[in-house]
Amino acid sequence: MFNLEFALRVIILLASLVLISLFYRFLGKKVTHFFELREANFIINFLSIILGVITLFVFFFVYVYYGFGYQPDIYRTGHRGTNKVAFTFDDGPSEEFTLPILDILEENNVPATFFMVGSHVEKFPEVARKVAKQGHAIGNHTQNHRNLPTLSTIDLHKELVEATAIITETTGVYPSFMRPPRGMYDGRSRRLAKLLGQEIVLWSISTRDWRYGVTANYITRFVDTKVQGGDIILFHDSGALLRSEGGDRTATVQALPDVINIIRSKGLEIVALEELLHNAPAEAFPQIDRPE
Repeated sequence: MFNLEFALRVIILLASLVLISLFYRFLGKKVTHFFELREANFIINFLSIILGVITLFVFFFVYVYYGFGYQPDIYRTGHRGTNKVAFTFDDGPSEEFTLPILDILEENNVPATFFMVGSHVEKFPEVARKVAKQGHAIGNHTQNHRNLPTLSTIDLHKELVEATAIITETTGVYPSFMRPPRGMYDGRSRRLAKLLGQEIVLWSISTRDWRYGVTANYITRFVDTKVQGGDIILFHDSGALLRSEGGDRTATVQALPDVINIIRSKGLEIVALEELLHNAPAEAFPQIDRPE
């Protein structure tokens, strides 16, 4: 299926490379005109390194998060033909934020999937067990929240296998989903997830609750303008911008009741991730007229 959004991202990337090349040539002429040749070469080389690093970062982000080609093993959204959405929470568990989130979900009869960090499960085993006891799904979010593509194969295996073992032993629930930290994956992590029987699930809406200074009002307004059927919505119940925990998720807790009400007021149903991904009704797949 042709993906217009992905095609636009590729076009933007290629256009950026062309503009950087043109800028480099233009800059070289200007710098040479104002400086001695040795100084000009130094400045041009320095700027080319900076631009090269930026270009590689942009390319790496597009490739690693969005990938290329057919990716049936990676879910970024549910079926758009449904009126259902799913809630997911990353980086927990934590006593400070997971517990009040669980209370809100229980009060509103909302299922969710918690992508847990293994080291946090070890730190807060009772909270992890409470997530399972309330019937929420649990996913693997690695042992120490490290970027998978940058790890050695041995360390990558440790991150996924150790987290799986600790989550299962602590909660009694085997994680059937895996979400790589920051959505960054590679071929090795995809193959290992398949061996572990864990489906890779990313998201279609990030509430951006990881941002410093984010408010509950911002989260609710953002979801209100973006949400539609089939969305996988990303929240955080722990974590931090640069560390695995320590961030303030107060805005997430405060926004959650309003987000639930907003979604339901739009005629959307909040369901378990498993139902969103694998139990779409027949009407989600329109019939195609075929010639007889």
